[in-house]
Amino acid sequence: MLLVSSLGRLLPLLGFLSVGWMAAAAPSQAQPFQAGDLDGDGRLTVQDLNLLGAYLRGERSLTDDQIRAADVNQDGRITEADWLLLQQRIQVAIDAPTGQVRLDSAYSGQVVDRLTGQPLAGVEVAIPGAGISVRTDAQGRFRLPGPVPAEEILVARLENYLPYSQSTGSGQATGDQPLQLQLERWDPNTTFVLEANVIRLGDNQYSPESAAAGQFLAPAKGVDLTRSFTLQQMPPRPPILRIGSLIGLDTAAAYQAGQSRIPSANMSPMQVILNGVEVAQIHLGGDNLRIPLPLDHLRLGLNTVTLRTGKTVVHPVARGGPQVPVRIPLLGGSLQISVPVGSSGRSSGGAWVDYDDVQLANVTIEIPN
Repeated sequence: MLLVSSLGRLLPLLGFLSVGWMAAAAPSQAQPFQAGDLDGDGRLTVQDLNLLGAYLRGERSLTDDQIRAADVNQDGRITEADWLLLQQRIQVAIDAPTGQVRLDSAYSGQVVDRLTGQPLAGVEVAIPGAGISVRTDAQGRFRLPGPVPAEEILVARLENYLPYSQSTGSGQATGDQPLQLQLERWDPNTTFVLEANVIRLGDNQYSPESAAAGQFLAPAKGVDLTRSFTLQQMPPRPPILRIGSLIGLDTAAAYQAGQSRIPSANMSPMQVILNGVEVAQIHLGGDNLRIPLPLDHLRLGLNTVTLRTGKTVVHPVARGGPQVPVRIPLLGGSLQISVPVGSSGRSSGGAWVDYDDVQLANVTIEIPN
């Protein structure tokens, strides 16, 4: 009887201990499903956006659970629309509880119509060289995910508006106040958009001291940019070639202006070529560069504009023997190599040609009425 009685008292205790042990050993409850939460941490963060972006670019695969979460709009497909929706939800989450972007830093701002001053919603604000892209809210406000990188080109795009850009190494983009971007409505009858993206030109040979060298992430697309436009009638005054932003020039003038850090900078200026004839030179970078195109070099019908980056010619001096030492001024005199006399490649007649590496954005032609 004593044994039975003792067991009777022990069984409830053993049952309690068993249940307690099972509860302790059971895994923690999984986070409830949330569309867009690719990393499964129960929150919508930039990490989720990066995972989705890498999947859309074909750079990584996703698990079944991640694929389910990647379909943010739940339409049965994973597309750029899911990425854009997730980006908007992340921005709203950051700005909770108001759901509005706060203009409280130099990396927040507002986009408005230049003529009316009205805020513009849905504008893409991006710094392509830094992989940053956000969209404005209903009040035209935006917030970048961190301080604005220096020596970059910031762009803003919205349908029916001219593409906007400004270099982050000058003006308001370096201040402590929120950014104010003013977009102009596009009239296709008076303005031709020749290029609306950030374009890199050059030969991929540059020094860390070169202007904007830290932002040259994508390879150069050659040494010139050529675009065409068609005139139905001759304008009464010279059209204006406008370059939204231009950075990276290593001319002597650019060094004197503090844009280049190479004391021996001696690149020739960028050439502006209209229908095969040089009509202007660009010695300094900047924003909203405006260059008149001479009427006497225009023609009815098709016209071609070429922007060609500058160059320098290096003449090596032999020190004896079969090798020729070459010091390249483009590299600030920091690189010296030896090449065989009469070698091929970029050398010609013993001389080397180096092209300036630059970045530019938003090339348009304004036709006067």
